[in-house]
Parts: sequence; C-alpha cells; structure tokens
Amino acid sequence: MADVLFIQEDYFKKLAGVDGNVDWKKLESTIIMVQDIYIQKILGTQLYNDLKTKITANPTLSSYPNEKALINDYIAKALCWYVKMEASPDFKFAYQNKGIQVKSSDSSSSADISDVKFLMDKWRIHAERYAQLVTDYLVENTATFPKYLETSNTGMNPTVRNYTNGVAMRGDLDFGNEEFNRFNYWRRHEE
Repeated sequence: MADVLFIQEDYFKKLAGVDGNVDWKKLESTIIMVQDIYIQKILGTQLYNDLKTKITANPTLSSYPNEKALINDYIAKALCWYVKMEASPDFKFAYQNKGIQVKSSDSSSSADISDVKFLMDKWRIHAERYAQLVTDYLVENTATFPKYLETSNTGMNPTVRNYTNGVAMRGDLDFGNEEFNRFNYWRRHEE
C-alpha cells in the first residue's frame, strides 16, 4: 500500500508549534515511520490500513466524517508529538559526505545532546498521553470503528497500553552482591 500521510503540513506546524521554515520534505520520512511504527501499534493493522485506504480514496475524508474526526481530533495529536520526538536528532545532525555533522549557525547555537534528550523524553510523554486518548476513544467507539476489534496473524494488533516505563533503581546498593543488598535494604528500612 502506498504511503499516505495522516496529517497535513499546516495542521502539523500548528499543532507542533514548529517554525514555519521547517522543511516539510525532511519531515515526511519521519511521519511515515511514526505512522508505521507508533500509530499502527495504537490502531492495529486492520484499522490502520482501513484509514489509509479511505484517505487514498478521498483525501479530505468528506465521505468519512467519523474517520476524519478520529484522525484530526486524536491521531494527529499523538502523531505530532511522536514526530517531534523522532525528528529531533535529525534536525540536530546533518548527514553529509564527510560523515554525520552537528548543524550550527552564525546567529544561533545548536542544542546540546542532553537538551535534545530532555526534550525527546518530554515529547514522548506527551505523545504517549495522546496515544492513550486515541485508545480510550476507540474502546468507547468500537461500533463506529469495528476494524479496531479485528485481530490478525499478520501485522499488529492494537495495544491498550501506550505508556513506556523506565527502570527504577535503588540508590546506594551494591549491584555485585545480591545477598548484601537484600539484607541491608530491609535493615535500613526497619529503623
């Protein structure tokens, strides 16, 4: 199936708050990747392909008001934040014949990689919250979107949990000595 974008340039720039001079052509490959990986995971392959087919047949979705509302009110917002997250390293670095280069300008300075990581984490949290709103909406509207309930042995089945979790580590433990850790952890917390 041909690549179909679930969001238009103007709407993306409005939602994302990105500068008007950001090159849309540079974002298209990231949008396609985000749709294929993140959005398809949320929707499941059956609904994802159904939406792509309907957009191809009717790009304005005027014949499909429910699908248009789903995309504009829910999917586009999750898509926007995932794209910001995934595109950030691409805008920090340039792929050139000399290798990967850090972009710079005379009138501004490039963000430090730790700043980029901080923003990517922030945008991931926003994306996951919007993704959960998509899931919640679809669960409440399965009669309108029956493809959401269809499962398949090929492709992805929809997820109901859109959040990722980090690993919590206790502060002052000796990672090489599990027996010491168990004994001293409980001992410290009994006092």
